[in-house]
Amino acid sequence: MYFCSMIRIIQSLFIFLLLATASYAGNISKGFDALKQYNYFEAKKVFTKYLKKEPSAANFGLATIYFRSDNPFHSLDSAYITINLAEQAFTGTSDKSKEKLKKYAFDYLAIVELRSKISNAMFQLELKSLNETSLDAFQRNHPWAQERFTAIELRDSIGYSVAVKVGTSAAFAEFMKKYPESLLKVKAQQEFYRLQYREKTTTGTLSAYMSFETSFPENPYVRDAQDQIFAISTKTNQIADYAAFIKRFPGNRNIEQAWRKLYQLFMIDFSTERLEKFKTEYPNYPFMQELERDQTLSATLFLPFKKNGMFGWIDVNGNILIPAQYASVGFFKDGLAWAEKSGKYGFINKANEVIIPFQFESVTDFEKGRAIVESNGLYGCIDRSGAFIVPVQFKDLGLLSEELMYAQKDSLYGYYDAFGFQRIAPQFDEAYSFENGKAKVVYQGLTGFIDPYGSFIVKPLYESIIPFSDSLFLTEEGDFYEFVKRKTQTILPLKADAVGKLVNDRAAVEFDGKIGYVNALGTVVIPFQYEAYANSSVLGTFNGNYAKAASKGKYGIIDRSGKAIVPFQYPKMGAVGTLIAVEKNGKWGFIDLANQMQIAPTYEYAESFVDGLGFVQNLTLFGAINSKNQVVIPLQYTTISKLDKNHYAVTVGAKNGIYNAAGKLVVPAEYNRMQKINDDLYALFKGTELHYFQVSTDKLIIPQIPE
Repeated sequence: MYFCSMIRIIQSLFIFLLLATASYAGNISKGFDALKQYNYFEAKKVFTKYLKKEPSAANFGLATIYFRSDNPFHSLDSAYITINLAEQAFTGTSDKSKEKLKKYAFDYLAIVELRSKISNAMFQLELKSLNETSLDAFQRNHPWAQERFTAIELRDSIGYSVAVKVGTSAAFAEFMKKYPESLLKVKAQQEFYRLQYREKTTTGTLSAYMSFETSFPENPYVRDAQDQIFAISTKTNQIADYAAFIKRFPGNRNIEQAWRKLYQLFMIDFSTERLEKFKTEYPNYPFMQELERDQTLSATLFLPFKKNGMFGWIDVNGNILIPAQYASVGFFKDGLAWAEKSGKYGFINKANEVIIPFQFESVTDFEKGRAIVESNGLYGCIDRSGAFIVPVQFKDLGLLSEELMYAQKDSLYGYYDAFGFQRIAPQFDEAYSFENGKAKVVYQGLTGFIDPYGSFIVKPLYESIIPFSDSLFLTEEGDFYEFVKRKTQTILPLKADAVGKLVNDRAAVEFDGKIGYVNALGTVVIPFQYEAYANSSVLGTFNGNYAKAASKGKYGIIDRSGKAIVPFQYPKMGAVGTLIAVEKNGKWGFIDLANQMQIAPTYEYAESFVDGLGFVQNLTLFGAINSKNQVVIPLQYTTISKLDKNHYAVTVGAKNGIYNAAGKLVVPAEYNRMQKINDDLYALFKGTELHYFQVSTDKLIIPQIPE
């Protein structure tokens, strides 16, 4: 009896609870009905009332009201708070309530969708201000939002721009600390390393580079620091410098180069005696076996030759050193020469060992241990081992100059260092090689100059600008040249029609038919008192302390103060030389700087003496005489010109030959063309034959190709 009574009590209680649950859902449904009728006041009242009984549905309803902008309760912050409360409470909502409220489109998916809409609306507000801190807060507070990744990218971009503007390694370190997962971290790390290196080595001293190497071993510019240590320690290029460097810096990356440099300086004559002495004095030389083989080969001049359509190398006596087995070849530089095989280029050494495989579409000679290579129409840079210093990915790539090379990847140019690190980011329309610590660049259509770290020495404000001195540049504006100060970029009032080369702190300046001279600061030191003549800004260049000038249609010689030391009395005159060519009574002779006639005027034309000889002409033919008026090179040539300090090129019609300074014909005038290979070698073309002239030995090399 008791048991039955208990059953009836439990059943009654269950029915009561069921009715109560239904009552909750039924009552909160009034809020959804009011919401449907846009009765926001009633809806908010109901949802607020049922926050404890139905927290998920009630907060969802409130979030909907706050999200909508057509009511006075609109607040995205409140919508964000209530939708998150709705999502957190959803798992506690009874299945019966979930089922009852489905007809009001309330379920977990509805919460997620509304939350996404709220996040999107809040993100749109972020886009209006683009604040780094606010964007960072957004991405942390909206981990579910599709816009989160865009917010992160925008935040990082703003933060990175701030670091760029500050321009210090500390700024980039702070950026990486704040955003360690940023996609810009790699770029920021590169800038951090670059700036850290720049900041710690601004003095450019040996101690600064040594300290940097010790203090920041993880910085990739340690390699550059090591190179600077090497360069500073061996700047006088003496054997003692390299020996001291090897002893003091055994871990330096240039230790091998130091050994090789020491060896090259020591082996001044490549004799057996010298070699034995080197072995005795430097028993720890790490390349002894290689030394002996390469020593023999390095003393041999390798000259390209052609046989049966293929190329190889012979010595000066015609002996074959490397058989004709390549489609084309170059000369050996830095111990390597390029060669072509099956349409591809690689590099071999003098032992005909392939050091760098045949894999490139084109290559350059090695310079300073670097060569430019081409593959699939793009360019890169390799070292002597064939390792890529700069990947093959550039449309244009310059040769290494002052440890930097320009590179064009897409449409803009930047600069890379000798180790393949980007030193200056792509930003220029055009770029040129560094020279004397500066490089010309074109930025947004205008020309300027940058330093090795990419900072503008001269801002890009000019269509054309060239260096004049350490403190001045020349820009061409309209029909005139103007002088621009390097530091302030102010334009000097001086204008010019033409400007000559600065020599001995003097440069000829032509303006309005007159010639004057300025110094390196652009100050007029010799007034515009001389007459301009054809190419006077060039021909009036100082040679030592003297220059050719004109006055009242006559020529004379002035000194650095502008004083005439040779009166203006000659109708024609050559450039300043040891003896100066002048015309007198229709004939040419030679005077000295004291205006004493040293060689009487007997020639139809003459050019002033240089290196002991003067060029003269009679009966339309040219030759050369010495200061005693003795003929050194016969007057029987169509033209004569200086080839180098001790040699002269002559022509008979279209045929070329060479004399030495002693007047010996060392190359007969029978060659169609001469091409300079290096300071010691000329290639001579005679029909299909290829001969050579070796400057240091005065030797004409006519290969005797074995059949």
